[in-house]
Amino acid sequence: MSLSGFAVGYVGVDGREQRDGLAAVAAVAFESVPPVRSFPVYRGQCNNTGLWWSATTGGHVGFES
Repeated sequence: MSLSGFAVGYVGVDGREQRDGLAAVAAVAFESVPPVRSFPVYRGQCNNTGLWWSATTGGHVGFES
């Protein structure tokens, strides 16, 4: 199966939107780029949001379940 037809969209460390093929983003450290959106918290919400400590990155990673 060829993966050349796939593209990945993300916001780079510089805050600009990027779109590249899979081979081009293989070396991108996605854990160091900012989230595309915030993790909202409001009364009565049915999901959980927060920060999780990642030993791999040595810092907190935002999550939303």
